[in-house]
Amino acid sequence: MTPSTLNTILNSAPMVIQGASKLINLIKEQANSSTDEEAHDAVTLESLKADVERLEARLAATDESNIEQIKLIEELAKQNEAMAESMSNGINRLNLMMYIAVAGSLVGVCALVLVLLK
Repeated sequence: MTPSTLNTILNSAPMVIQGASKLINLIKEQANSSTDEEAHDAVTLESLKADVERLEARLAATDESNIEQIKLIEELAKQNEAMAESMSNGINRLNLMMYIAVAGSLVGVCALVLVLLK
């Protein structure tokens, strides 16, 4: 991997971690608020209206959560693409070095054989 690729990955990591933390906190808050509110409400018209409003708010939060998840997935995909490209370049460099080493070894063996035959 090139240093620039590593820097990109390292610079993006805090954003991914922060986004994941926000997502976890949002899910925990939704779970806690729904159980607390359901336990205390009596079945009245006002409580039903409040439930509808709460469910609409949860639906909106779920939509926002889905958007955040999609953004995180997109960011991870970009990072994976950069890592794959970097690894491909590294493999190409290693292959080139191997060919050069094999060619150098062949030249060395040929030179040694010529010296020994003389």
